Amino acid sequence: MEITDTREELCVCGGRLKKLGDSPIRVSAPYAPQDEIWTCQVCAKFFMKTWRAGNIDYYTEKADYVAVFDELKPSLKFCLSCKGSRETNNPIYLRQPVCTKCFILKEWEDRHSRREVEKKFPSDTELSNFLAGARALENRSYAEALEKLKPFAEMGSALAEYNLGEILEKDFEDRQNVPAALECYIKAARKLFPQAFYKVGKLFSENHKIGINLSEAYKWFNLGAYLGDFPSIAARDNMAAKLSHEEILKAQEESLLELRKLWNAADLRKRIADTLKKEYGELEGNFRYAAVLEGKAFQTFILDYREAEKLYRNLAKDRFTPAMCRLGEKLAQGSGIPKNLDEAAQWLSTAISRDYLPAIDFAWSEVCSGSAIKLEREWLKERFLEQIDNGNAQAMYSWGMINFKGRGVSENFEDAHKWLNLAQYFAVKLPRPSPLETIEREISFDQLERTLKATQQWLEEHQGKIRSLAKDLRNLRDRVMTSGAGKWFVLGESFHYGGEGYLRHVILAYGCFDLALKAGEVSATSRLEYLKRILTSAKIEYAVNVTGEFAKTGKVPC
Repeated sequence: MEITDTREELCVCGGRLKKLGDSPIRVSAPYAPQDEIWTCQVCAKFFMKTWRAGNIDYYTEKADYVAVFDELKPSLKFCLSCKGSRETNNPIYLRQPVCTKCFILKEWEDRHSRREVEKKFPSDTELSNFLAGARALENRSYAEALEKLKPFAEMGSALAEYNLGEILEKDFEDRQNVPAALECYIKAARKLFPQAFYKVGKLFSENHKIGINLSEAYKWFNLGAYLGDFPSIAARDNMAAKLSHEEILKAQEESLLELRKLWNAADLRKRIADTLKKEYGELEGNFRYAAVLEGKAFQTFILDYREAEKLYRNLAKDRFTPAMCRLGEKLAQGSGIPKNLDEAAQWLSTAISRDYLPAIDFAWSEVCSGSAIKLEREWLKERFLEQIDNGNAQAMYSWGMINFKGRGVSENFEDAHKWLNLAQYFAVKLPRPSPLETIEREISFDQLERTLKATQQWLEEHQGKIRSLAKDLRNLRDRVMTSGAGKWFVLGESFHYGGEGYLRHVILAYGCFDLALKAGEVSATSRLEYLKRILTSAKIEYAVNVTGEFAKTGKVPC
């Protein structure tokens, strides 16, 4: 089992992440390291550090694990404050998923610091009444909930105001009052209660009693997304589909004005922009900040397409290649910018001429999907193959997947296996389940043998061009020629899965496991049984013979 931790705890905003402690609930698999809770002092977001599995060994249920940071969601099953259990519909306090009791205590203490209430904490009776009201609301006992919660709403509690809005929005005992519910939600939103922004947006988008206003709804959803309300993200996207580009820009501008006017202390955009430039330099920092503004970095953030476009255009004019590519992508798809295929082709062509692989990959996808963008498919193919010939592992992976899926070329499993195998050899992590395994189940043994030989031949031919190859091949020969029977099981594992410095070669894998079993390694038995499904019984003897030659020379057949 291999554990790959993040190189450094660096947030998307460029700030340093700080560990708060271990998660009381495990999200990752049983064999993975402990999940952890982290926070960023720059963007004020909270993250769960979890571990994603790769190279799963289905015999032992172990795997390789890579650390990832995900924003904490409202669905978190424990309170970030008291670590007790928490329901999905419980509140969020300053981006922290907490239980109802902790929210009441934190909000009350915060209001005391602003001298809005005399006591630092509520009395036992007040806390009990508040919680009883929340339970009554959850049980749909609206009359009781109204009685218990209204006094707290009148005192200025954001949670109580939000709950009161929920009650008034309901149609019970002829007490429904949507305008009053909207007023309660807006009061709660003014106190930065995230879920209230979604409720306001939803009323403006659906409720005829207050008048449908989709631009106003988008504004509130955009603010809600910035403050950590995940339902606001999908709702904002749904609104965008119903608005023109100019209407979206206007709604975004209004939400930004509202943020600066009412919640200036919560506007962290300048701090994030400055941190990114300090961490990555002027060009890269501005590029990353533009990605934040168009929703490509954080899950929850306020969108500003106009400023993002301005940054991308300035960077592209300064000949910053990634910005040329991203601007071309946005123009080609009409993403946050009006669609313009001619200008898109110009920026993408420039980026492609600079051997920028993401531009080549994107342009290929656009051309093959039937886009009218003026880029020649054969020219793009030449650029792919040129990148591959220079040892670009990501280009090998992209071209392998293109052949695997028949995207713009005829489906070719042999070529797909070759390039994906080489990509993995040069340290690209393939998706799971591995496409190599899928291909091996579909092609004949003769095709498999042919593609493995072609793959090894490519390595041999490129030793002079790619410096690391000669060393890798020499190290493999040295490893095979060293004494010790234990090496065969390890080599079998390496050839079975493939990875950095090793091709996936099931023929040699079988032969190495066979030698390991003969040397007394009984755990090789299960590996051999699995590989027999790929290598029919008629080919097993061939695999053993080929490995015998490999054991003598240390050279993979080609």
